[in-house]
Amino acid sequence: MGAFSGGWICSCFCCEAAGAARTRRSTLIRFFAELQAAPGMRRAAFSSTVVPKPRFSFRAIWLRWLTAAVASAALACPAHAGPVLDRIQSTGMFKMGYRPDSAPFSWASSADSSTILGYSAEVCQHIARAIAGELKVQALQIVPVPVFQSTRIASIVRGDIDMECAGTTNTQERRGKVAFGLTYFYAGAALLVSRESGIANLGDLKDKTLGALEGTTSKLIAEMYAGRNGGWRIRNFHSLPEAAAALRANEIQAVMGDDVLLLAVAAQSGGQLAVPAQRDSVEPLAPMFSKDDAELEKMVRAIMQNMYRSGEMNAIYARWFLSPLPGLGYNLNLKMGALLQDNLRRPLDYVSDWTVM
Repeated sequence: MGAFSGGWICSCFCCEAAGAARTRRSTLIRFFAELQAAPGMRRAAFSSTVVPKPRFSFRAIWLRWLTAAVASAALACPAHAGPVLDRIQSTGMFKMGYRPDSAPFSWASSADSSTILGYSAEVCQHIARAIAGELKVQALQIVPVPVFQSTRIASIVRGDIDMECAGTTNTQERRGKVAFGLTYFYAGAALLVSRESGIANLGDLKDKTLGALEGTTSKLIAEMYAGRNGGWRIRNFHSLPEAAAALRANEIQAVMGDDVLLLAVAAQSGGQLAVPAQRDSVEPLAPMFSKDDAELEKMVRAIMQNMYRSGEMNAIYARWFLSPLPGLGYNLNLKMGALLQDNLRRPLDYVSDWTVM
């Protein structure tokens, strides 16, 4: 999983993330400079005499160049000095933040609450094992830590968790506090309603009560649009199951949240709840971690790029969106969207931002 450059393999991620191109360029310059300086290769200035047959060994020059290149690569790979990586290496533990109520992204197994299931959880477990291999941690312990929408960022900042793995939207405002890996899913803000309500979009909620989850982009959208179409009342909830229960009890008329999470709730409602087709945003979801560890960010992005290029992400996606969900009894049958397909084909190290429709 290391960078391949000029014929050698370096096993650390920092080479690829922080200078493989410069290393290749500098070593090639040294190679050709040495080649030109070899005996018999120079012509005398303004000389018309025949240059004698070169008397040098390409093999010798190649070996000297390769030795210099390997040494340069070794110098370009400093010891992991970031605080999060140091903590993982010293304790042998990776604290994985998950949300207990966020199927298909993360939830605790009903058979064993210490077993965390879901798409985001599996992605982060893969990342954690790759980090352990890079840090030479022999027996990594992945410790699940429950978090909620309203506490997840603070949990990262305080160091309570090493990575949040439950489907968080990458936004510019959040990037001021935390860092994100590559996008692994695109969600959209949607409504969860009673099937017989006749509500199809936000415009149908005039003078009604809309449920929103604290600390989410969906709540921001609900507040942003509240002044339009006559407005609606917003009631805050701590968790999605709590909001769905209020909807069933007719205490509120709709819940706004990420479409895929709402689809999972609707699938378990026995046909009582539905998610209308309207989407009010495009939101890139990604693993979230501390912005105070630059080496961790480089490593996570390199690991995810390898997962995308190898096809591993396609296999993980199929397990959670195209197959029955373990213990939940339903299959979302959600085909991969064009945006995510493009991400997996071209896993570039770029930052996308969310868009309100």
